[in-house]
Amino acid sequence: MTDTSDSNREVAPRARGQVGKRGEGVSARSVDLTGRERQLRAALQMMSQIAGRFARAARRTLPFMVRQKTRLVPQGVNIVNPADADSDSTEGPSFEVVLESDEIPAWASLTINTSALRLILEGSLGASTPGSGLLGTELTLAQRALVARVARSLAEDLATVIRDEVGIRLSIVSSHGRSADELSEIPATDGLRVDCLFEDIPEDPKISVAVAIGTLESIAREDEVELPTAGDPKMTEAVKDVPIEVVAELGRLKVGLRNLLAWRVGQVLRLTTAVDDPVMLRIGGVTKFAGRPVISRGQLAIEIRGRADD
Repeated sequence: MTDTSDSNREVAPRARGQVGKRGEGVSARSVDLTGRERQLRAALQMMSQIAGRFARAARRTLPFMVRQKTRLVPQGVNIVNPADADSDSTEGPSFEVVLESDEIPAWASLTINTSALRLILEGSLGASTPGSGLLGTELTLAQRALVARVARSLAEDLATVIRDEVGIRLSIVSSHGRSADELSEIPATDGLRVDCLFEDIPEDPKISVAVAIGTLESIAREDEVELPTAGDPKMTEAVKDVPIEVVAELGRLKVGLRNLLAWRVGQVLRLTTAVDDPVMLRIGGVTKFAGRPVISRGQLAIEIRGRADD
């Protein structure tokens, strides 16, 4: 999460669809987080869950990811405003899709950077070596048509995830390629953004997803339940030392008793879990987090990647 002191910027109001040069109309302002820390933390958690589910859903829209042995890995949640979308310096084109709600003041966006555009174009055309192609300063008509189709499908994946996670229905209102010096069409309000990187692909190709921060905070306020205050502070501290069993579940399978009795040493048991599926962490018998197996100091470990889906 970015330091909020670094995000104290403001973009002068501009009309949707306005195209201009970078750096125009940017002034400073303060962002007051007083009194909404709890809602902000809840909004950050919601955004992390949205990005995690979107990254998994994108595998269906981008089938070349399996062939090139990559996946989308969500990074940390950042607090951004529209100036950040314009300040991402790039020498090539990008592609942006903006979604809005017809019911409430809510928006979301999906942005594909230059490296990711190159990867999507090559993957969609069956290239075997990622990152080998070249892009000009702008997309050609053929490239724009292909990327637009893929980007809209990804945006529909994002809209589905947001609807399932927070209950907001969004539809696409803008879908277009941007040259290096064009401004973003993202609405001029603060948002939460997660960069989803293509793993093990050079030049950091990424798909960035963002949602209006006010929308997620308002949902957090609606869902907030006032917790009772503990009567004895010492008891509260003592409860924190109670041991809790944490189980990393690699996978499950069901077999008949006849097959179970026939098991022998060396037999391979095939699970339904794919090699790149998350490992679920169960705490007190309840699934709480999703992670992936790693090696830490010579021991098998689990790296927590996000909260599990409800």
